[in-house]
This record gives sequence, C-alpha cells and structure tokens, in this order.
Amino acid sequence: MFSFGFTFWIKTLHSTINRLWEENRQMYTVFQLKSDALRDQEQIMAMLSEIKQSIERMNDRIDRRTDATGGR
Repeated sequence: MFSFGFTFWIKTLHSTINRLWEENRQMYTVFQLKSDALRDQEQIMAMLSEIKQSIERMNDRIDRRTDATGGR
C-alpha cells in the first residue's frame, strides 16, 4: 500500500513539475513578446517624432516663403 501511495505521489509531483515548466516557458514567451512590443512602440514613436519635426520645419519654410512673397 505504501509503495502504491509513494508511486502515485511521485507521478503527481512529476506531472506538477512538468506543468510548472510549461507555464514558466509560456510566461517567458509572453514577457519576450511584451518586451519586443515595447521596443517596437518606442521605435515607432521616435520615427513619428522625426516625421512631425520634419513637417514642422517644412511648414516653417512655406510660411517664410509665403510671408516673403506677400501671400502669392
């Protein structure tokens, strides 16, 4: 009887350890995906900022030309 109980306990423990390893792997994957998404978002925000600055400079040049020609 002891042998059966011990064997059952070992199998349950082994199953639990395997499940925890799988959950840990999944959590690592989710963490990696979130980290990648955050990095990508930062890069996109930097590119959008550069585009905005470029457009603002272009608008300033257009405004200066318009002012210099009297609005023609």
